[in-house]
Amino acid sequence: MRQGGEALVQGRFRECERLAADAARLAPAEAAPRLLAALGRREQGRPSEAEVLVRALLAEHPDVDEGYALLGAVLADLGRDGEARRQLDLLHERAAWSDAPAVAALAAETAADLDATEHAEAIEAALTPHAGAAAGWHGSAARHLGLLGHVLGRWDDAEARFRLALDANRAAGAPVLLAHTRRHYSALLRARGDDGDWERAIALLEEAATVYRRLDVGRLADEAEAVLRRSQDVAPAGPDDGFGVFRATPDGWELAFAGRPAVVAGGLGLAHVATLLAADGRPVHVLDLVAGAGDGDGAGVAAEYRARLAELDAAGARDSIDAALDRAEADLLSAELAALDSDAGGPPAGADPVDRARRLVALRLRTGLDQIEAVHPGLAHHLRRSIRTGTFCLYEPDRPARWKIAR
Repeated sequence: MRQGGEALVQGRFRECERLAADAARLAPAEAAPRLLAALGRREQGRPSEAEVLVRALLAEHPDVDEGYALLGAVLADLGRDGEARRQLDLLHERAAWSDAPAVAALAAETAADLDATEHAEAIEAALTPHAGAAAGWHGSAARHLGLLGHVLGRWDDAEARFRLALDANRAAGAPVLLAHTRRHYSALLRARGDDGDWERAIALLEEAATVYRRLDVGRLADEAEAVLRRSQDVAPAGPDDGFGVFRATPDGWELAFAGRPAVVAGGLGLAHVATLLAADGRPVHVLDLVAGAGDGDGAGVAAEYRARLAELDAAGARDSIDAALDRAEADLLSAELAALDSDAGGPPAGADPVDRARRLVALRLRTGLDQIEAVHPGLAHHLRRSIRTGTFCLYEPDRPARWKIAR
């Protein structure tokens, strides 16, 4: 259970699920392993699956207050506000968050989503004694106190709490919790609107979106990127002829944007970017992107994954957050390699080719944008803000853009 909790906050979601399943087999009568599994699904941005798991847990263990608190948070994630509010009311009736920081933390998230001021002060009173500690698997309790301060309009108190939570979750090497803290802190700054708040809010949200995308937390990455697209500055002017350039040459890719040319080495991520630019605002399915790159065979994909694993191994991490992100990505790549190696002439039972293609394309696009960042930061910034990923990928800039494309 301890190892599973560590894997959860580090973003190693498959490892968390495996360890939770092992714990459940060792102690089938215990609720904690099943609670951990449900939390893992929620942190992956899969609230519907988390709801199924937590309802099954509560059917067998109706006395687990953290289960009701998690159910409320999941229902709020799904936008079912009335049901989520009833879970808050139930927790209040049971005095469930009294001296139970994990319950109070989840209740704080639900209260923040629902703007439930009628419960916020009671939850805050229960959580304040734990401000300097972790609320179970939910990380620094200061983050949740920051959420409550935001709901109650105590801007400065909330900011102080978020700053404390940033330091605590960074020190814990917990990229998932650090990303949540940045996202919530960004929302506070955007709402407060003091001098300099907007710029800091956007920087925090960009950092959160980068972590979510790298950990394949698609729902939260999409939400963060949608806010960033709405808030982005006017795109810089293109070259004199009004076109950007993105075309293949024998030496790599020739780029031009905002009057600045550059050349970057070739790569399948660059080919996917070119396809999305050429689609001119039309969504492209990930299977079409993979097929269009002419590399659908498993051996080629496996070679890409092994090359990326070698890059992660050689790069070395700058701090504990980088180390956790690298390990989470390596776990995901290793699992994909294991699945490819087990194909034996066909996909393994239960394999989803669309899901596998989605992860492959996301990796390639991230790698390609990193390549562009090294030679043309302005273009990389524009593309990160404008390209949406998922089962369908889309280039959607804040204003119409014209490109000269050759592949």
